[in-house]
Amino acid sequence: MKVQIFPYLKRLLIASLLAGLFVGGINEAAHLLLRENTDRAPRTVEIVIPEGTADRVTAGEEIQSIPEELVFVVGDRLQVINQDSADHELGPLYIPAGTSASLRMENESQYVLGCSFQSSRYLGFDVRSRTTARSRLQAFGLAAPPTAMFFFVYSLLIYPLAEQGVKEENREGSGR
Repeated sequence: MKVQIFPYLKRLLIASLLAGLFVGGINEAAHLLLRENTDRAPRTVEIVIPEGTADRVTAGEEIQSIPEELVFVVGDRLQVINQDSADHELGPLYIPAGTSASLRMENESQYVLGCSFQSSRYLGFDVRSRTTARSRLQAFGLAAPPTAMFFFVYSLLIYPLAEQGVKEENREGSGR
């Protein structure tokens, strides 16, 4: 019995096209449903330390205008503006009264920095990589080939090609 390769290649092509549509749909749906604030270009994020912050921190009061958790993307710049009459610190930044200082977010990680303008005495933030068209295409490229192989193999299990050839040969042989 001679095995022809064309029906298998045709089946593989169809499985690949279906897998591409399936993975592409799932990939885009997940992107839309799970979209975060990391799907943006880098920007400057400002934190303003209001007048009287040092006194409120000393008294143990929460500073409502300053977020306790922040999320940045690689390339963002944190600009801390000190409107208080006292000097403040945020990790490596020293911010004298009436001035400002900035910190560029260069590496993806989770940070906890000592912070003199929070009653908890720290400021935690995440720096995440940006979600770009390239990262989305990379996800597609990693998922589509194995999905195509699964579709191809399952299609052969559900509707085998070898049985078609045997049935055609039997029909031709019985007609003689």
